[in-house]
Amino acid sequence: MPLSTLTHELDGGARWPEVGDWEAVTEDLLHIVRDHDCDALSLGLPNIARALVCAGPRSEVRAVDPSTGKHKAYGPADRIEVLVQVGGQLAWAEAGRPLWPGDGTLPPVNSTEGR
Repeated sequence: MPLSTLTHELDGGARWPEVGDWEAVTEDLLHIVRDHDCDALSLGLPNIARALVCAGPRSEVRAVDPSTGKHKAYGPADRIEVLVQVGGQLAWAEAGRPLWPGDGTLPPVNSTEGR
């Protein structure tokens, strides 16, 4: 799960202190990935696409073209296009085998697996 998704669900990060230390979580995640204790996939998104994914489903990202000075706004429809592309990348990445989340992961809270 992208940290950007979790941050969005936590009111844009305002509620992170209720669940954990964002910096510590990020540092731990980087250690897990770098130690190859789970599969990780760098999406290599361009700046606007990355901002759209990180900003949340109802957000707007504004950019200025430095050569013309014109402003452009990207919104929910643009974010959906990025997510469709990401879905394609994930499907391609999992074509050989499913991504491995690591050992000892807990089932989702609403999962029937842990019951």
